[in-house]
Amino acid sequence: MSLEVIPSIDISEGKAVKRIKGQRGSGLILGDPLRIAEQIYSEGYKKVHLVDLDAAEGVGNNEEIIKMICKEIGFEHTQVGGGIRSLDKAQKIANECSFIVLSTLPVANRETFEKIWSEVGKDKILLSIDYNEQGDVLIKGWKERRKIKVEEILSFDVYGFIFTYVPKEGTKSGIDESVKKYVNITKGVKEYAGGVSTIEDLMKLKVFGFDYAIIGMSFYNGSLRGVKVV
Repeated sequence: MSLEVIPSIDISEGKAVKRIKGQRGSGLILGDPLRIAEQIYSEGYKKVHLVDLDAAEGVGNNEEIIKMICKEIGFEHTQVGGGIRSLDKAQKIANECSFIVLSTLPVANRETFEKIWSEVGKDKILLSIDYNEQGDVLIKGWKERRKIKVEEILSFDVYGFIFTYVPKEGTKSGIDESVKKYVNITKGVKEYAGGVSTIEDLMKLKVFGFDYAIIGMSFYNGSLRGVKVV
């Protein structure tokens, strides 16, 4: 079994950015998302993870840029998250990309989630479990904490799950090694994001049983750029 690397492009106000722990104004401003997506594709990456940070925070959206990345560059696998909280939006994005990424809805609006599950289809849905040190789930752009544990989200029947450890997101400080306790009780595709910085981190995730590692800061600063599979 191998673990594949998926670069991420986080978009805010029309620019690709890489925040630290999700904090607006922190981290890097990378520039034109389309140009960055073209570079990633030209370097041989076939998959990309896209996040509309403005939509996640309810302060706008970058849908047209994301649509262009999904439709025009050539990626065989695109996953899009950030602010998908209605059936209409879920259907629109699902028609443009390979997978939609949901995080807030299963926790905050079960009825709408079930409509999306029924209409869009479970095989188009990735659930991102964004969690903190206590294992509590964070929603609405990581700004709201719910007393819901990671394990409670794993019962949903979807294509796969993304475990996003928010305290290490954008820090390059290593993965959350306690995430391994969730792998054996997770059905479907398993992805991890948060703090991935070295080949050793990737090897640990591979041993834990993950299929994909989503990388951002360690990709853009060059430490893992070029690594595709371990």
